[in-house]
Amino acid sequence: MTVSFCSIYQHLSSKSMVGFPIFVVFCQCRDLIINIYNGGNPLMNKLSFGLIGHPLGHSISPAVHQHLFNLSGLDAEYNLYDIPPEDLSKQWETLRQLDGFNITIPYKQTVFPLLDIIDRSAAQYRAANTAQCMDGETKGFNTDVIGFHKALETAAIPLAGHVLLCGTGGVSHMMAYEALRNDCSLTIGARTFGKAATLADKLSKRFPRAQIEPAALAYVSGSYDLILNGTPVGMYPHTKKMPIPLNVARSSRAVFDAIYNPQETQLLARARAAGAKVQNGLPMLVWQAAAAQEIWTGKSFSPADIDAICQKMRAYIKENFT
Repeated sequence: MTVSFCSIYQHLSSKSMVGFPIFVVFCQCRDLIINIYNGGNPLMNKLSFGLIGHPLGHSISPAVHQHLFNLSGLDAEYNLYDIPPEDLSKQWETLRQLDGFNITIPYKQTVFPLLDIIDRSAAQYRAANTAQCMDGETKGFNTDVIGFHKALETAAIPLAGHVLLCGTGGVSHMMAYEALRNDCSLTIGARTFGKAATLADKLSKRFPRAQIEPAALAYVSGSYDLILNGTPVGMYPHTKKMPIPLNVARSSRAVFDAIYNPQETQLLARARAAGAKVQNGLPMLVWQAAAAQEIWTGKSFSPADIDAICQKMRAYIKENFT
């Protein structure tokens, strides 16, 4: 990074240093140069990121990203962009002016025609949750997959055996793909049999030897080694709902619910009471956010960093949503 003495002078001038003792001016210069040497640059504009989706009223992503910015020492902001579907294409040029943004329901798949470049991580799942903005172009990535595997790993839940997937949206596409990559047999459940059959057909072409069955969620039965919920059913404030029949939740060995608010959905509570291993979506949220920031800024984070943020966000959710 090259910073001219003229720009340092202009920066200090903006601080109204005229009239201050020479020692104070010297200290300001010293601190500024040390900051630049250590990788910071107060002469640059604040970085700007955000989340697009609809609705976004209960998102905790700004708080998660602010903790990550603080850890990496970045002067950055993260805002919510609640954009109705009919306005997404109209707002795209405004979004290009950001340094990057995350993508959530209902846009993880519908953004594809708007993205200029699609990274392989997003192309293989046909779902993007992260966009990098550079040189007037937007490039789509999928960092959900990193968060998904880290969340399962944290709870010691193997991605193996007979898996029931709830949902056919962007995050469900990713989880289905990963389950099949790990040689799981897969039942895909959706609100309608037709939606489940459409995704099953697409996946069968990619994994011709896999065992894939479609089903309507209301009529799912039996027991599973793992249930993956990619639907918003049970999310705050509609916390009394479940995506599958109660007997299925009670008879399965492990459950991962991508929902993080509430921290224990009805699905997780009923499965846990029956002895299943369970994990909510909070570790996935924080890990995917960290992976997004690594794409945007080059900064990386340790498992200890992520654990600390998860603890803070559990307290944040409890304080603000219960």
